[in-house]
Amino acid sequence: MKKRFALYAIAAVSLGAALPAFAQQSPAPGAQKGLSGLFASPKPDELIEPDLAFKLKVAVKGPNALQAELLPAPGYYLYKDKIRFSLKDANGVAISTIRLPPGEMKIDQIFGKTEVYRKAVPVELTLNRSGKANKITLTASYQGCHEKLGVCYPPIEKTINLNLP
Repeated sequence: MKKRFALYAIAAVSLGAALPAFAQQSPAPGAQKGLSGLFASPKPDELIEPDLAFKLKVAVKGPNALQAELLPAPGYYLYKDKIRFSLKDANGVAISTIRLPPGEMKIDQIFGKTEVYRKAVPVELTLNRSGKANKITLTASYQGCHEKLGVCYPPIEKTINLNLP
């Protein structure tokens, strides 16, 4: 029942944001706190917004190396086989290897036996540079779920502009 309510609440908030506003009204006292509490609650039984549930950091480690870190929040996990990296506007730069650590096996309701990460995931990316490009756009995509509620987020895609030495 809580899952269904949370999904309906997310849909209602999304639809409300898409509808035009015809009159401006002050929110009832505590209403803003109630809506923001839907995602910002630190309780392990409640959902948080995707950018808090799954954080991404990327650093340039040299002319041919990037270090990424995916960090699921406590009570969340990431699917290993849903983690992907690619380059856009790379002009002669390509990803040659992506190294992910081993995960832990989980019997998932949707995907069956699969590898997941519940803790920080360090990712090493090795680049192959055939040109002199020093600006690239890295695209990272990943998907994860809330362990206790069994709610999975849609795939998340992030782009990061990087300057290579």
